[in-house]
Amino acid sequence: MATNITQKLHSELWRRFGTLEHPAEWDGHVYGGGKLSQRYWEYFKAIELLDLHEESVVLDIGGGSPITGAGFFASLLSTAVKEVIIFDSQIAQHAIAPENVRFERHHADFATLLPYLADNPSITHVSCVSVLEHIPAITREGIMGALEQTFVGTTIVVTLEYHARKSFFEHQLTARSLSELFAPVSRFYPDKIESSPIWCENAFNFSLDVPYWYPVAIRFCRMPSAQGPL
Repeated sequence: MATNITQKLHSELWRRFGTLEHPAEWDGHVYGGGKLSQRYWEYFKAIELLDLHEESVVLDIGGGSPITGAGFFASLLSTAVKEVIIFDSQIAQHAIAPENVRFERHHADFATLLPYLADNPSITHVSCVSVLEHIPAITREGIMGALEQTFVGTTIVVTLEYHARKSFFEHQLTARSLSELFAPVSRFYPDKIESSPIWCENAFNFSLDVPYWYPVAIRFCRMPSAQGPL
């Protein structure tokens, strides 16, 4: 079943991406993107790593849009799963959630996510696509802390922009900050860590043709011995 859902979402991703009907963040109209671009790879890989099924309930952190309400990725997932919950303070106030999409207009941090996860044990999967590198360390560490303590589902998938040694934009992840972010996690373990073969055009130093950053995707799975919240 999971393979069929993954294939369905991959094919729908290809159909939608870059179209005016389904506007996407970084959909290829700027920075040399487009199909098989950096952001396309992040969506493609997140779908694969989530390994969803028809009864999945996905919490998409930071997946809202100030224009359309439901962001591109959350809208895509909603075509194949039971429910998608978008947790994002930037969701347009005028937007109306599609039938199986729930809007939670909150800033994601430890204080907001901890009780929400505790009150919603039906959430099976968490996605966070290209968000962690745009928020302060204390906020992203709070998000992971809340997931560590109260998420009772099976799978967490994050994508982020990474450079081992230097932050070329505010909050960009490096080897040190990536370690600091995930080191406290003990109830989940990373079973997949992948980097994209495709870099966005604006990630290069053109004088040296060296990338400033590249996207990474990580899947965390529940430890076999971890049962319920802390």
